[in-house]
Amino acid sequence: MLTAEENELLVRVGPGTPCGTLLRRYWMPACLSADVAEPDGTPYRATLLGERYVVFRDSSGAVGILDEACPHRLASLALGRNEAGGLRCIYHGWKFDVVGRCLEMPTEPDDSTYRERLRARSYAVREAGGIVWVYLGPPELEPAFPAYDWVLQPARERVVLRIGEYANWVQALEGAIDSAHSWFLHRGAARDWEKRTSVSTDLAPKLEAEDTAYGFRYAAIRRPNADPERSQYVRVTNMVMPFTALIPRPFEADQAIHVQIFVPVDDTRTMFYGIYTSQNGTALDGAAYARRMGAVPGVDL
Repeated sequence: MLTAEENELLVRVGPGTPCGTLLRRYWMPACLSADVAEPDGTPYRATLLGERYVVFRDSSGAVGILDEACPHRLASLALGRNEAGGLRCIYHGWKFDVVGRCLEMPTEPDDSTYRERLRARSYAVREAGGIVWVYLGPPELEPAFPAYDWVLQPARERVVLRIGEYANWVQALEGAIDSAHSWFLHRGAARDWEKRTSVSTDLAPKLEAEDTAYGFRYAAIRRPNADPERSQYVRVTNMVMPFTALIPRPFEADQAIHVQIFVPVDDTRTMFYGIYTSQNGTALDGAAYARRMGAVPGVDL
């Protein structure tokens, strides 16, 4: 059980907080690729760790992430015009490319060099696995991009859903490291439920954790239905720092592998990314997964 002081340390994620500073040292999802699918399309406003950003895809297809506030008069670049290779602020027409360079400053004289000395704050971006990822920390400390195997699978074998949760990221993450709840909350919902309960109906698993180089892993150890005195039924969940859970694989090969990512929106809200990938190379029905999970396109926190 966390103390009140420990809880405060973990759930406060804004700029300058200890946990917020730590989390900014990792790559994290900013939005779905589908949110900025079209070049010169509508920009996407993303809130991460208590700060607001704008994500856009330029005319060439490159994706950029900038601070939402224009560096001139702090107007929202999420309301800007995405056109001809850059994002144009609607207030004075200053235009920025995906790395923050000011391309045009129409309110200044033709001989002005001011635009060459001004930049919008931009961030390192990667697009992989149907997700736009961002690194928000110091550029000189940028880590290697996480080489998850699922980001390399063909798009037809992968479904990525995003669901907003009105809970802080620690509360949300706790569900992924609580194997005991699944035998109650998810009873009948998991497609391999009958197989699970045919192996074990033990409702009080013993949990053991082990630190690893990437975070930690924990085992939920249950007594199996057959020979409970001499054998064990063990499900191992890997937790990758700072907020990614690799759920144990389902029993059946035709059922998808599940990965969960809990991205802090701010101190009280979390964006959950549920990733499902095929084990046997078959295509997954994204619409069916969205209906099952209640993920409604276009609805955010």
